[in-house]
Amino acid sequence: MGEFVLEMRDVTKRFPGVVAVKNGNLDLRPGEVHCLVGENGAGKSTLMKILAGAQPLDAGTIKIAEEDVHITSPHHAQQLGISMIYQEFNLSPYLSVAENIFLGREPRIPKTPFINWKKMYADAREILGRIRVNLDVRKPVNECSVAQQQMVEIAKAISFNSKIIVMDEPSATLTDHELEALFELIKTLKRQGIGMIYISHRLEEIFTIGNRVTVMRDGEYIATKQVCDVTREDIIRMMVGRDLTQEFPKEIFPRGKERLRVDGLSRKGAFNNVSLSLHEGEIVGLTGLVGAGRTEVARAIFGADAIDAGTITLDGKAITVKSPQDAIRQGIGLLTEDRKHQGLILGMSVRENTTLANLRSLVKFLFVNRAKERQITSEFVKELQIKTPHIEQTAQNLSGGNQQKVVLAKWLFTESKILIFDEPTRGIDVGAKVEIYKLMNELVRKGVCILMISSELPEVLGMCDRILVMHEGHIAGELSREDATQERVMQLATGQRLADVA
Repeated sequence: MGEFVLEMRDVTKRFPGVVAVKNGNLDLRPGEVHCLVGENGAGKSTLMKILAGAQPLDAGTIKIAEEDVHITSPHHAQQLGISMIYQEFNLSPYLSVAENIFLGREPRIPKTPFINWKKMYADAREILGRIRVNLDVRKPVNECSVAQQQMVEIAKAISFNSKIIVMDEPSATLTDHELEALFELIKTLKRQGIGMIYISHRLEEIFTIGNRVTVMRDGEYIATKQVCDVTREDIIRMMVGRDLTQEFPKEIFPRGKERLRVDGLSRKGAFNNVSLSLHEGEIVGLTGLVGAGRTEVARAIFGADAIDAGTITLDGKAITVKSPQDAIRQGIGLLTEDRKHQGLILGMSVRENTTLANLRSLVKFLFVNRAKERQITSEFVKELQIKTPHIEQTAQNLSGGNQQKVVLAKWLFTESKILIFDEPTRGIDVGAKVEIYKLMNELVRKGVCILMISSELPEVLGMCDRILVMHEGHIAGELSREDATQERVMQLATGQRLADVA
């Protein structure tokens, strides 16, 4: 075998009205982690879909082990030793681990149509053992954690004798402990000579596991560098085509009156005795380890989940929030962690999603004023700089950053004065993150109070005026912007008292 197990040269892919990839280049060595980065819409996913056989190329060449290939389908790609693990797993939830690994290729008892279950379970254990994963092969996949499901996807790829594995945002939903396990697995695969293409918006991961990094921008190949030869700032500059003077462009505003107060909020099994307040002029962070109860608190304030005890006060008056409709009427909005399934209706247009939460304001005599709806949506598209060819574009065809802006437009149209952002920049590239942060500054300037839930400590430290840290369902402590450090936040998140970290 030569130096490269994969070579993609001058690959081009066009869709009606747009060139998704122009002169894309990528190569991969055996036993290498080659990171692929770029802003949303840079062409990374399209380039990988071409490699995986999900999209035909229009121009360019692909070589596998120095032989020219024309990949015609995902099945053909698998036969060539290529496997792609998408961010949204391709697993059958009610089948076992072993059944998912060998789905469609189950070993049969000779001369019968019957599955050889003993052999399939043994083969599944052997493959999992090869990558040092201890998992019950009879366990239904829907009973596995996200990290375990990811291991099943990797085991499935290994079962095809794949020499090239593409991982698309594999760390997006993993805890720190699960991420460490993934990185150990990647090291194991490297030692076995498997080449990996690793797509991620978390630039710090590149420096942990990457050998080389390729940057794409606006559908075009920019550069390939040895990871040891570049800095985080170098990569960001190549991704966005300019220097980002501030990764966290926080603006400080005078602290105004209290708008929202939560006292003694409790929900059995989720959180207990949670109290917090939001004032005009500030962004309050709510952080903690996964499972600490942050999202559950947000859902309770928004009325999506019932509470067992506690009060919510808005502008000095106690309010009752028993449903999201109650919250919206009170001026409270929630930008959910899962924007694709809970924040948007993907099959609906930008226009329909923008006005959905406050559609009644556009209704007169039982009819929606479509002209006004189009006008309002167009104004939000312009104000928030949503990149879309037109307002009738379906939400599923937008990049992650632009989908998040549509969700934000939806809540701005309700004229919400309290906005809860749950993981507002998850899966969004660094350039789009800065745009979201600037929008948050502008909202605070206009008097909107923001509660921001985030697992990314640099984001919390960079954008929040106060930080509330949760541990096992309760508020473990509060830190001011001046006093907060990553170490102090993590100590509180792991259960140490505030007095211990002062």
